[in-house]
Amino acid sequence: MSRSLKSKLDRLGPSALSKLEAVGFDSNRMRRSLPPLQTLVAFEAAARLNSFTLAGTELNLTQPAISQQVKLLEYRLGVPLFRRSNNQIILTEQGEQFSEAVGMMLNALSESVHNLRPDGGRTTLTVSLLPSFASTWFATRSGRFILDNPQIDLIALSTVACTGFGQEGADVAIRWGPGGTEDLYEEILLDEHHMLVASTELASALGPAPSIEDLKRYPFVHDTNYSEWQKVIEGNGGDPDDFREGLYFGDAAATLTAIAAGHGAGVVRDVVASHLLASGQIARLPFKSVKGPHSYFFLCPNRRLKQARVQAFLQWLRSEAATS
Repeated sequence: MSRSLKSKLDRLGPSALSKLEAVGFDSNRMRRSLPPLQTLVAFEAAARLNSFTLAGTELNLTQPAISQQVKLLEYRLGVPLFRRSNNQIILTEQGEQFSEAVGMMLNALSESVHNLRPDGGRTTLTVSLLPSFASTWFATRSGRFILDNPQIDLIALSTVACTGFGQEGADVAIRWGPGGTEDLYEEILLDEHHMLVASTELASALGPAPSIEDLKRYPFVHDTNYSEWQKVIEGNGGDPDDFREGLYFGDAAATLTAIAAGHGAGVVRDVVASHLLASGQIARLPFKSVKGPHSYFFLCPNRRLKQARVQAFLQWLRSEAATS
């Protein structure tokens, strides 16, 4: 701060300075290097949404207000955070680094504020899940978590997007993949196997010891997201070309529903089919299964791992995974 500006500020007095604070001016910057909080909030939203307009909608502000807050922040830091071109904004390299740090800081601050609320120990846990896992394995078991942990409200977000644990609201996540996620706590929960199933009625019609050739008499139901069905057919002495015709679905739940309705046999993943197998709506056929290439993992930021709500959820997941 220049001496002339400091001299002018000293002459303004507390009342005038408080008015400047309301529009983003930080009179404490002589003593602190931190910029005003509202500039950080505006910048984080604009960086995450890649838009001043969308950031304004989220924060209930106008697009010019967001732009002004970001300009003030850039002035305070002395570096450009965005490149502006043709009504578009792109984070600079320094902006990308700073947005990650600001996101983590705001999230930590939000958690601290939440933990101070006098709510009698009640808390919320938000978990990010793949839609196929959320609507099958997780949905059929989640009620048991609430019964065991009545003080925790559980919110499930179904999304295929990667979870950055920033301001999108997810506290923890369960993801399917090869593992090896960096900078997060990761724990394997479930392996999966691909197996041949049919409705109980169709399984009964096939008899107790059908051959792979017997399945050719019925339509074959495919989940287009996976090709392991070919390995299952080959592993049981069949030719995949004999089973390419039939019904194709791009969704695991739809595939299972079609099979349970008696529309044919098909290869499904045991994890997402477990609730239908347990209820008797579908039956596993007496053929060899094939282990899938990936597993389901629990993920969370290391800083959250020791939180009581996270530990309660993780212990419950371990118990459910062990008995599923």
